[in-house]
Amino acid sequence: MKQLLLIPGPTPVSVEVREALSRETISHFSQNFASIYKDVHEKMKLLFGTEHGVPFVIAGSGTLGMEISLTNILDNGENLLVISHGFFGDRFAEIGQSLGMNVDILSTLSGEHVDLKAVEDKLKEKHYEAITITHVDTSTGVLAQVESITKIVRNLSPQTLIVVDGVCATGGIEEKMDEWGVDVFFTGSQKAIAIPPGLAMLAFSSRAIEKRKRIKNVRTYYGDILRWIPVVEDTSKYFATPAVNMVFALQESLNRILDFGLPVYFEKHTLLAKKVRAAMSSLGFELVAKIPAPTLSVFRYPEGVDDESFRKLLEEKELFVAGGLKDLKGKTFRIGHMGSTEEEDLFLAIKRILETLEEMGIKVDRGKTLEAFLKS
Repeated sequence: MKQLLLIPGPTPVSVEVREALSRETISHFSQNFASIYKDVHEKMKLLFGTEHGVPFVIAGSGTLGMEISLTNILDNGENLLVISHGFFGDRFAEIGQSLGMNVDILSTLSGEHVDLKAVEDKLKEKHYEAITITHVDTSTGVLAQVESITKIVRNLSPQTLIVVDGVCATGGIEEKMDEWGVDVFFTGSQKAIAIPPGLAMLAFSSRAIEKRKRIKNVRTYYGDILRWIPVVEDTSKYFATPAVNMVFALQESLNRILDFGLPVYFEKHTLLAKKVRAAMSSLGFELVAKIPAPTLSVFRYPEGVDDESFRKLLEEKELFVAGGLKDLKGKTFRIGHMGSTEEEDLFLAIKRILETLEEMGIKVDRGKTLEAFLKS
């Protein structure tokens, strides 16, 4: 039975990427590696939608990307506004507080969007040195109104630096760092970029870098972008040992994505989301997010479906989905449909979900559900 890894990260890894990952390790001082490392830096800029941002590819997780973003642009006691649509938006607040920043949070009920008028009011109320936006919160599936929020910030508080978390978005959704006026973009490797966990990728604007230069106590050594910039400028230089084989995997995946074509790759995510949602809707499952992201879906269970039993039975069928977080725990499950996941994987997943519901004593109309998937 084929294993279906459909949690919202790590996502399935293609054979080609696994082969790149298993290549013989080479010296990180070699010209061969320097050339590959430079290539992935430049190609990540395409995914972030920037010509002018300075890219970084660093061994670590998406959470490291969060920390690097904040430590390099905010000093002790400076004001940070966090726009939170769930668990990972809240994490920004936790990191900011642990670093001694003055943090205000704008949040809302699960599945809802932070009101844009509330953002305006906050910016009029006080000056914030930075604002953070999670493009897609993996806990709720909410797609943030990044462009609208950045426009408000630029109009009302142009000196405020804008940070966007693209961990569950970059690669699966078009992002426009330069056009939107974002100062820091970051993501992780294990979602729409479709390689294993282990890399944090970032891009900093020139004014974000200038802000870093004014900070006397950056509170990080490994994550200090001023130590990484010489490596970006000349990838044969050394600061800290890069994850050589992960960089091989990243190059292979980026090549595949760009050969596919970014607009087509984005459209693939939209289509897969539509199919999964049509099928699950026919079974009485409801989306949590009012405006959902194309990279994952968070579904509320209909009456009579127990979360733990449902996911346990799915695992017995080699289908792995994720449970809900925080106030959604036990009430929802999360399914990823991004990266190298294909339509046939999701069709097979829907069939296994149908079998599971029947085993739980839930009456289903197989034909209706499968038709909903295929015709969407």
